[in-house]
Amino acid sequence: MTTRTPGDGVAVRARRLLAVLASLVGGPFLLLLGYLLAWFSPEVTGQYRAVDRGAALWTALLLAWLAAAGCLSAGWLRLRRPGRWWPWPVGLAVALAVGYLTADALVRVPPG
Repeated sequence: MTTRTPGDGVAVRARRLLAVLASLVGGPFLLLLGYLLAWFSPEVTGQYRAVDRGAALWTALLLAWLAAAGCLSAGWLRLRRPGRWWPWPVGLAVALAVGYLTADALVRVPPG
């Protein structure tokens, strides 16, 4: 038989609310970063495969996108588990900030 403390339901509801808010903010931003990845992919997959600043920024943007998507999904998957749940929304925020800065730098790279 498991014992349940009165605060368990409140903690799960608070984590669920934070996960919904993180999804409402992070979901559209992940879509935007995915669009930018698709838009700038010819820089990496084109016939000139030289390692330049655009290709390095595209790779950094891909890694930030993967980290943000992983943190968002891990936050939802570990929602009911007690313990260290809080790093996932924080990791999502950090990955989205890195993705925003990388996307801004990628947009400013001159073509050619």
